[in-house]
Amino acid sequence: MRLLKSIVVLGIISYCFSCKKDSTVDTTPNFYFFNGGVSNFNNGLILFSAEDTVTYDMVISSTFLPSNTTTVTLGVDDSYRQSYNTGYGTNYEAMPAQSYTFQKTFIASDSTAYDTIPVTFNKQFLNGGNYLLPVRIISVTNKYEIDTSANVIYLHTQDAVLSGQYTSTGKRVLYIGDTASDNIQSVDTFTVNKDLVPGTDGTSTLDYADIGANGWQYVLSLSADDNSLIVHPNAVILNSIQAGSFMVLSSSFDPTTKNIYIRSRYKNLNGDERIVEESLTLQQ
Repeated sequence: MRLLKSIVVLGIISYCFSCKKDSTVDTTPNFYFFNGGVSNFNNGLILFSAEDTVTYDMVISSTFLPSNTTTVTLGVDDSYRQSYNTGYGTNYEAMPAQSYTFQKTFIASDSTAYDTIPVTFNKQFLNGGNYLLPVRIISVTNKYEIDTSANVIYLHTQDAVLSGQYTSTGKRVLYIGDTASDNIQSVDTFTVNKDLVPGTDGTSTLDYADIGANGWQYVLSLSADDNSLIVHPNAVILNSIQAGSFMVLSSSFDPTTKNIYIRSRYKNLNGDERIVEESLTLQQ
């Protein structure tokens, strides 16, 4: 009986060693773009400030640090623009070559998890159109691999008046009860940078005051009748306040400077009213 148990134990040990020997891990570096692939298309939107140029940082990483000096080659592959237009019914134009610059080859870091390659865009060559610049990881040396699911980053612009990088200054005034009581509980001032991001339906989204991290956003558009600014709260705001209490008291958009002003009020779920106003200017 003891001999039988010993044989069984030896068999189990032998089997475990055999499995361990076969379950080797492939540590070949596999290179990819952070925010690469069609699923991350919206993360490649280029927004301009008041300056003529803007820089977007492409981040290239690999699943494992390369053990040898590795050269990575990048390039523009317009076939991905054409296939994106075909697949999604869009009409993005090829971005003019003189409108962007970036480093085409670089040595991958063997000490950090990623490399950053800046792309500089010059808006004077883009004429406010819808442009798409697909940048692809073309090759890596040392027979390392490229992740084909994230080997392309889709950098693009959208022809939208309501878009850009803004600086917002404003204040939030919280009352006890209605504003008519003039009983102010607190006044909070803020200065924050935020992006005015155009959508595909003619509207643009903008973080609300300094609490955009909570999901609060304005939904902005321009009236077809007189080009005046239309302001709506998003669903997160509506679900966080008393029903029917949100009201835009004043709003404006200057088409020349692109400055925006919004003053609104609402009641929180405790019945206390808050007035929020902010002035937004394109970042310099």
